Amino acid sequence: MKLSFLSQEITNIHSAAFLLGAAGLFSRLLGVLRDRMLAGHFGAGRELDIYYTAFQLPDFISVILLLGAGSAAILPVFQERLAKNREEARRLISSLCTLFLIGSAVLCILAFVFASLLIKFLAPGFLQSEQQTVVDLTRVMLLSPILLGLSGIFSAVVQSFQRFWAYALAPIFYNIGIIFGILILVPRWGLWGLSVGVVIGAFLHFLIQAGSATQSGFGFRFLWPNNDVAVKKVLTLSFPRVLAISLSNLTTIVLVALSSTLMAGSISIFNFAQNLYSFPVYIFAVSYATVIFPRLSKAYINHNKETFFHEFFLSVRAILFWIIPSMVLFIVLRAHIVRVAYGAGAFSWEDTRLTAAALAALVIAMCAASLITLFLRAFYALESTWAPLLINITASLLSIGLAFLFAFTLSHSWLENEIKALFRTSDLPNIQIVWLSLGFAIGNFLDMVFMGFALLRLAKKKFKGSPLPFPWAPLLKIIGAAIGAGFVTYGVRASFSQTLPLITFVEVFVQGVIAGLCGVGAYFGLLYLFRSEDLYSFWKITKSRLFRIGVLPKSWSEEPPDLHNP
Repeated sequence: MKLSFLSQEITNIHSAAFLLGAAGLFSRLLGVLRDRMLAGHFGAGRELDIYYTAFQLPDFISVILLLGAGSAAILPVFQERLAKNREEARRLISSLCTLFLIGSAVLCILAFVFASLLIKFLAPGFLQSEQQTVVDLTRVMLLSPILLGLSGIFSAVVQSFQRFWAYALAPIFYNIGIIFGILILVPRWGLWGLSVGVVIGAFLHFLIQAGSATQSGFGFRFLWPNNDVAVKKVLTLSFPRVLAISLSNLTTIVLVALSSTLMAGSISIFNFAQNLYSFPVYIFAVSYATVIFPRLSKAYINHNKETFFHEFFLSVRAILFWIIPSMVLFIVLRAHIVRVAYGAGAFSWEDTRLTAAALAALVIAMCAASLITLFLRAFYALESTWAPLLINITASLLSIGLAFLFAFTLSHSWLENEIKALFRTSDLPNIQIVWLSLGFAIGNFLDMVFMGFALLRLAKKKFKGSPLPFPWAPLLKIIGAAIGAGFVTYGVRASFSQTLPLITFVEVFVQGVIAGLCGVGAYFGLLYLFRSEDLYSFWKITKSRLFRIGVLPKSWSEEPPDLHNP
């Protein structure tokens, strides 16, 4: 059956981001459901540590394979080819697929053969039998980098034609595959079922995007590059980008290795906290960054400085419009969020408190991770990949150094009691994983600062002139409204302390939802009082999508009317 909606073009930035954000929300909710099922079945213990560790090598290979499959590097070259000759654009995609298949097959075979040796370095704190289980699961998961890499190539076609339905659905089906493994395969095969579910999810991810690209006339055919200039350009642009992302991935690998030497369950707690903290990042930051990337690329190709900075600054504001209040709500309601997300079965109250504390530490980096996502797209649009590489080297070293220092040195210093009191874990004997999370978060925050300054300097050089001034007034309104929302949320939460104790799932859920909704209401109410331009843009696209679906706004940058007299 032909899925015609997969070929639907969405050209408006807010409309596309609305779709990606909604799909991202659903995908992340599926991810939370997936993690809740894992937590309920295994708890934050060694079994789940083994599963998350088995992900590390396939994930690292996926990053390396971005050398030929990274849509961020392919997209500008593909658009350039497509503008000149459609057949040459087809040849580029087929050549990249061919080159990728050969390279990925060789790399995955080598990883399969040497997995036993590599896992000893990835999980030094595991017993030998536990390391062998990691090896077995890793070898099964090595199929997923190949499928996800091919999906990444076709993703460039999907994004270029602004057919965001396929791009939005791919991660949803990836999570569905893993959930299938948990529900159907784990009861029969144990941890092996999880690995097979990952492969099934990767195949579905590939199938969705490959199908949409084929409908656009860019299906796969075996074609060797033969010194194709465009392929060389993609590889040249990709190489420093792959190194930069590899460093970030290596940072995670080192942190997992360090966590393996801590108490059992530390890797699981770190992953659970990371998944929750990245929830708003994927929904909002990735959505806007994905949509804005082709626009920034075209603005640079056309040497249009005003359009580039206009779109870029509006994206910064749009991302922070959602991320800043998310940070505040996550800190105030961290225990409720963790308990609702994972509080089932074998996941204990101690697991909940440690995960909530690690989440609070990671929230420091939520704004940083969101803006880094956008900054990277801007660097690639300016055809600069070496600058973020050098910055990532510094940031990775800082993150690892700070995580090690905090977890193994400062955790036994006079600061330990103060940190425990701050995160409300004074009665817990070991919170090293919280310290590790805090070091990682501070490293990410510094990465954002370095990258922001470097990006503005690069843009000034590329466009041969000073950038447009950033509109600080709207941002200050967002910050003020978010702080006010935090006080309201805390007050409502505190008022329930006697009347609605946190005992059952329903009580935790109801208290968290009521306090959260009051906070959200306060945030939008304060923005209304502040006459926020960003609130106007959000309301305009909401009306267009929900009440007049057939009519989309032509722009998201028109001057807003007086909000008190619309």
